[in-house]
Amino acid sequence: MDRKICKKVARKLKHCEEILMKHENIKTSIEHTSSLFIGNGGLGCGIHREFLLDLFSQHGLVKDVIMLPGKPYAFVTLSTIEEAEKAMDLFQGRHLRSGQVLYMAYVDTNDVPKHVSFEKSWPQGLTLIEDFVTEEEESSLISAITFDDVNDNTVLKHRKVKHYGFEFIYGSNNVDKNKALDEKIPAKCMPHLEKLVALGYISKVPDQLTVNYYAPGQGIPPHVDTHSAFEDNILSLSLGSQVVMDFYSSEKGSVSVLLPKRSLLIMSGESRYAWKHGITPRKTDIIPNEGDHLTLCQRSDRISFTFRKIRDGECHCSYKELCNSQKQTKSSSKDLVNEEGAKELESKYVQKVYEDIADHFNDTRYKPWPKVQSFLSNISPGSLILDIGCGNGKNLGLSKSCFEIGCDASSKLAQVCALRKSEVLIADCLKLPFRDNCADVIICIAVIHHLSTKARRAKAIEEILRVLCPGGKALLYVWAFEQEGPQGPSNYLKHNKLVKNIEQDFLKGENTSQLPSTEIQLIEAKKSITLPIHKNRTNFVEQDMLVPWKENNTSSQVPNSDKGTKTHHRYYHVFVKGELESLIIEKNAKVILSYYDKGNWCVLLEK
Repeated sequence: MDRKICKKVARKLKHCEEILMKHENIKTSIEHTSSLFIGNGGLGCGIHREFLLDLFSQHGLVKDVIMLPGKPYAFVTLSTIEEAEKAMDLFQGRHLRSGQVLYMAYVDTNDVPKHVSFEKSWPQGLTLIEDFVTEEEESSLISAITFDDVNDNTVLKHRKVKHYGFEFIYGSNNVDKNKALDEKIPAKCMPHLEKLVALGYISKVPDQLTVNYYAPGQGIPPHVDTHSAFEDNILSLSLGSQVVMDFYSSEKGSVSVLLPKRSLLIMSGESRYAWKHGITPRKTDIIPNEGDHLTLCQRSDRISFTFRKIRDGECHCSYKELCNSQKQTKSSSKDLVNEEGAKELESKYVQKVYEDIADHFNDTRYKPWPKVQSFLSNISPGSLILDIGCGNGKNLGLSKSCFEIGCDASSKLAQVCALRKSEVLIADCLKLPFRDNCADVIICIAVIHHLSTKARRAKAIEEILRVLCPGGKALLYVWAFEQEGPQGPSNYLKHNKLVKNIEQDFLKGENTSQLPSTEIQLIEAKKSITLPIHKNRTNFVEQDMLVPWKENNTSSQVPNSDKGTKTHHRYYHVFVKGELESLIIEKNAKVILSYYDKGNWCVLLEK
């Protein structure tokens, strides 16, 4: 090995040894031993246990191979020190035929970690029936499903979905009980469901079926099927491929459960009501093989049949704090604060935050949304356009030969607009400083969801209608509770960010639960409330919450500046489908167009 390569190997090996010491508190051995540390050769690097077994067995008797979940290293113990020395000479820092480069060191055999058991204590109420159907029955069930008639509403990203009985609504994890589908559960499923009733696993035959087609690398975010929508038992039949399903609890951590091909998983009781379940999007799973050793298994195409029974009435389960029937989570039905408390809440968690993050907000919000830009570019010349809550002014200047005025509650953002030569003023959207019937067109993008009571949200719409001239049009955007629309996940849940975050958390062994990570007690308000802090890049579980804004401060030019990441919390009321239209109709305005745009509910209205 030439000097240049030796230096590289030494540098890489030192790095591997530092990782080993940090995560396992193990030092490498100066003395030669029969046990080897294999850097860059673990499950976290995509290495299969069988690969290491085959590689080292060519030059000695392998006594054991230890691989740890998500770790980029492994441990190989051979029968003699001489065999370990030979393997070291052959493989240290060299490119293998697979393209892998291993960085190896001797370790004391007594320091080698023990086997890690794949199985933990399962959530209570979780039952797995292996080989629930035969291979012939599996083929028959798969052939009963066709995705040829699947429309855009049932294609999520690249995953195909089909519903029977009732449509499962992603985002809210619910159903519309008043809209039964013409297609009922296929007849080929009924004998299997009736068998479960006869054996006492379930008490009623399900009447709703969701079929998901997963290609390798696809998954589904952690979720709980809404309590009020479905009865106790949720059934998941895995066909075509095995997969690992992850369960998450805010109190008990996470558990990974291997679902073999042709197995049936039954979630009831605690596992159904109190644990989220999901499938991490990746192409391989860590699974146990013979002897309970961990290895990697390549996923293949999988079709899951999820059976549910529609609930008649409300849920009365014993998990009251998690049950949507027994607690109010949507402030559209009841406001969290009174008027005085709302002003205080918005002052601290909206106005002050935007003042603090104005510069960072301006740096990251520079591109107009395509549909907003398209709307503004088609306004008649000579029109007066008002941008209510204009922020940094990214939507100003998009109209040809029109008069544009922006307003925002943030003085710092108004200054940004002024530097761009935009006509802008500081104003409260609940008290607009414009005369009645003056504007031909108004846009209000991502503003009303920052108002914390229904009355204040309605007042904002009332003010927009007051200054809008008769026949004038206004375009309103608010953040949607439903973050998975007809075209797949919203920008907020985009695959390139969500998947990487989940995979990184998995490799670190961290819990990827979407439950609110913590809460903030608002003791200043006249009505004391507690708001959950939303976990970024996940589906919403509450309509009213605080959403973190992480601001990186690496400036060395600012004296005494706090370097690193500073987190601010913005208040949001995310709108459910139809909520914005209801507010507009209550104010006697006409809804011309209502649509969903990448995680937002949008309405074009006419006065």
